[in-house]
Amino acid sequence: MAIAVDTVRRFYDAFGRGDVPAVLSLFDVQIEWTEAELFPYYDAIRQGPHAVVGNLLTLSSDWDRFSAKAHEFIAEGDRVVSLGTYSGNFKKIGRSFLAPFAHI
Repeated sequence: MAIAVDTVRRFYDAFGRGDVPAVLSLFDVQIEWTEAELFPYYDAIRQGPHAVVGNLLTLSSDWDRFSAKAHEFIAEGDRVVSLGTYSGNFKKIGRSFLAPFAHI
């Protein structure tokens, strides 16, 4: 359990630093990633590390200071749920936001 939580923590740390090689190193080659249906970037399940990172990099082109900060981790076996907040300023209109998330 501790290994799974540590891996997820390292993902958030690497993502926060913008360290793409570190993010890629944490993903399984068969990773599948989807956003919540009402999230603006939802359109398909991303398959493979590079597809996932490409989608995540879109966020940095649309947002200033976008962040996804996990505050709590709940684990059972190798499944981890992280609870946290998204924040950032949308470049096109200059508005900021703060929203909770739950990631599995």
